[in-house]
Amino acid sequence: RPDELSGGQQQRVCIARALAHSPKLVLADEPTGNLDPVTAQASLALLCQQCRQTGAALVMVTHSHQAAQQLDTHYQLTQGRLHKLSDSQQPMGAR
Repeated sequence: RPDELSGGQQQRVCIARALAHSPKLVLADEPTGNLDPVTAQASLALLCQQCRQTGAALVMVTHSHQAAQQLDTHYQLTQGRLHKLSDSQQPMGAR
């Protein structure tokens, strides 16, 4: 039953549901929020792996630097404006 799943299990089910129909674009709003660090890392790794395997574009909004490190390109929203960050401005460890 869904109410018997842990937060991490529920998150993985949400990821599976989002990817079930092989979308070309996945929008993720704070996909690791409210998860403990180990579960957050596992859930994010699953999401990124599945997007890479299916060729889906992943657009993620996050406050987590650890989550941002998994992505290829980084933008920052400042005073209502979207700015692409240069390689030197990207979170440490980012690709």
